[in-house]
Amino acid sequence: MIITCPECETRYGVDAAAIGASGRTVRCSRCSHSWVEYQPDNLPPPREVPTSSPRLDSGRRSRPAGTNLPALPRDKKSKAPAILWFLVILTLVGMIAAAIVKRDMIMERLPGSTTVFEALGLIPPPGAGLAIENQRIKAVQKGGKQVVRIEGDIVNVSGKAALVPTMLGIIRDKTGKVLKRWRFKPPLPKLLNKERIGFATEVLPPKGSETYIITFDQRN
Repeated sequence: MIITCPECETRYGVDAAAIGASGRTVRCSRCSHSWVEYQPDNLPPPREVPTSSPRLDSGRRSRPAGTNLPALPRDKKSKAPAILWFLVILTLVGMIAAAIVKRDMIMERLPGSTTVFEALGLIPPPGAGLAIENQRIKAVQKGGKQVVRIEGDIVNVSGKAALVPTMLGIIRDKTGKVLKRWRFKPPLPKLLNKERIGFATEVLPPKGSETYIITFDQRN
């Protein structure tokens, strides 16, 4: 049978069996117009019809036998959902990275966020970025008793402003056993980058005192 494109009037020879009794959606290879074609009521006996064989693009369905109409392209899955999920994940990763970098500012403005950063292990221990230098120990008389005076410097080497936590003194004997612990406040609660401040503390040493250690209290 011969069918004609209703849009551009291009004619095609097709096998009526390929159209089927219920009709078939076809598309013109010239103007790409699609329509539903039906078999004629006075369908003659089937006969061989010479057909042209236009080249089919890859990714298309094979044509039914006896027709030179190009097949409709295969349905392609949309990539939009995958791209959308990628953008969502990328946005979340960017937000998390920004929160980590700016966590000090966030904790300062939103104190409640400190618990979250602590749970994630993103808060450095007290005294991180601070160094104790030039520590000096000497015995002095005070109130009729000999006490030990420990002096030194606290230096901010973190590259940014840092809080100075409570300081901790530890005395050990020659075996390493802890004989005494005491805590004292630092001279300043906060140091700017590369700022240095001196500290001093006095303690009545117990018998057998051998080693004196000054550090930062990790219980802050």
